[in-house]
Amino acid sequence: MGYSTAEISGVRALPSAVSADDRGAGCAEPGFIEVRFESSAVGKHHQAYVDGRLAAVSVTTADRVLTAAAGATAASVVEVVAVDPEDRWTDFGVALSGFGGSDGSRVRVTWYGGRYLGDDLDHFEVYGGPAGSVDYEHALNAEPIAATVGGEWLGGFGRGGYGRGGHGRSATAFSLVTEKLAPGEYDFEVLAVDGSGNVTDGPPATVRATVRGYARPPATVAVTGYDAATQTAEVSWSASEDV
Repeated sequence: MGYSTAEISGVRALPSAVSADDRGAGCAEPGFIEVRFESSAVGKHHQAYVDGRLAAVSVTTADRVLTAAAGATAASVVEVVAVDPEDRWTDFGVALSGFGGSDGSRVRVTWYGGRYLGDDLDHFEVYGGPAGSVDYEHALNAEPIAATVGGEWLGGFGRGGYGRGGHGRSATAFSLVTEKLAPGEYDFEVLAVDGSGNVTDGPPATVRATVRGYARPPATVAVTGYDAATQTAEVSWSASEDV
């Protein structure tokens, strides 16, 4: 009995439905996501987990698209596993890696271009490390982060007297998602680099973040009773070890 991820690749989580408002703007329906994936598993069913919680099970072994319950908020982690037919409904949530207080999580670092206004600005480099000891030898970004949007500068340079201003390079937001970091406090710095490879003048944008692991989900969730007259169900579970 068990699950496997070796055969799974190309996992994508998409809005399960898009609705349009009276102005024609699209927005995702909350509560569900469409999980698409590739799998080389033969004769196995597939399960989708959202933040460690079993959220969808395939109807047939050929299914490569699942509609998963994601709750009212955006999911942080979506995983797909392959299981033998007899384990189709077995919940492996508590066994999935990446959860628990010692596992840490990724960090999204976000900054605005307005802090680095200047015609010679070419790209950004992001550095980080445990609080008080930023590692300037190895950037967190694998490739330089271009200081453009779609390869083109947006018009406008003004920051305004109060805040960043409302348009152009000044109000453009950039971001980087780090690899998973162990729990603890971290410092991050964003450095701006010109076309010659020199770090531009001015203090870098800095931020300190506390990294915590994703809590393991409740285990052994089961329906223990159902009252047809009132259409109410009784559900039991074992509490998460991390809550």
